[in-house]
Amino acid sequence: MELFHIIYSAGVDAFFKVGVFVSISILIMGVIDYKFNGVIIKLLEKNKKNGVYFSALLGLIPGCGGAIVVVPLFILRKVSFGALVAAFITTMGDAAFVLIVGDIKAYFKILLISGVIGVVSGLLIDRFKIGENIVINKELNQNSERDFMNEESGHKNHQHIAHKKGDIVDKVLHKKSDVKYIYFLTHKVWYKIFWILVIVSTPFAIEHLLEGHSHIEHEGDLNIIEALAFLGTFLSIVYTVLSRKLIKGSDFDKTESKLGSIKETLIHTAEEVAFLVSWVFVAFFSYEIFLNYIGGELVLKNILDSGGFLVVIMAILVGLIPGCGPQILLAALYISGAIPFSALAANAICNDGDALFPLLALSKKSAFMVTLYNIIPALLVGGILYILER
Repeated sequence: MELFHIIYSAGVDAFFKVGVFVSISILIMGVIDYKFNGVIIKLLEKNKKNGVYFSALLGLIPGCGGAIVVVPLFILRKVSFGALVAAFITTMGDAAFVLIVGDIKAYFKILLISGVIGVVSGLLIDRFKIGENIVINKELNQNSERDFMNEESGHKNHQHIAHKKGDIVDKVLHKKSDVKYIYFLTHKVWYKIFWILVIVSTPFAIEHLLEGHSHIEHEGDLNIIEALAFLGTFLSIVYTVLSRKLIKGSDFDKTESKLGSIKETLIHTAEEVAFLVSWVFVAFFSYEIFLNYIGGELVLKNILDSGGFLVVIMAILVGLIPGCGPQILLAALYISGAIPFSALAANAICNDGDALFPLLALSKKSAFMVTLYNIIPALLVGGILYILER
């Protein structure tokens, strides 16, 4: 029964504390992106001299989209390697949304730290002409025969960002999907169910956040609403598993689609939040299980104190894992009090979110070098903050 209580509480909290508010945040950002239609990207293409600053700004936008669109610009030599590194250092991926709703002060601190570090690192890299001799064409030629998505595949409003239709970036990053019923699920069914759940749950999520309910102990309507929140988390997990296993489209596809129409923004926001909620559930559940196993939060504090700088090292190692999932988990653990701010900051600097996937597809050497130049400032900043915390 205790295990069920932990699962239920983690499921309700994942949707009420994170899912509802994050979905609103991501939707707002998506609408802003759609309305401005890549204004920063256009400025970046026309002003290579200030590429580091514009790329860092794109990376600071919550989510992975800003850093993702810098990738083709670098591949096509429209921005420098320093600009690419700046975007990757400043991005937190979807973990940013977890901090926005969980600890807004910590989010702005990370924003300031990673912004400064990203710009300084990018400028230094360009100053010493690092990355200028990276050979990309040979790697691209190996991938150029892949199937790529065209305008007739159902994306009538699809537009190309930072590259042109039919170029090498198009052929590598735009993958077509033949699973029609999955497309029907994502574009006709799931997102409508998701937004209905969010709209219905919003007032109760606010109440839940302000009053700090303990679950299963309430009578009447509140129980029904909490069950609805648990359903939201359950459906998010099911949808995430199905979509990640069966949909072949890349994160770059989704980024461009969201810039093409409000409907695509709603669709892909629902998909993005489902993925995020799934990982937050894993984080909340794992944290509670771990606390039960070790004997409570006081024991955890002693473990962290005895672990020393190793906690920061572990956070950096998590940051090296491609994708947003592990980073979302780590941000959720920070909100729960499981790791110090120094570990969070180090992870934020060295994690690249989903932006690393298109770079890996286009140039593995560039991806390796970006990761390498992310580790150095992550260790430096993590170490300084750790000393200040002592």
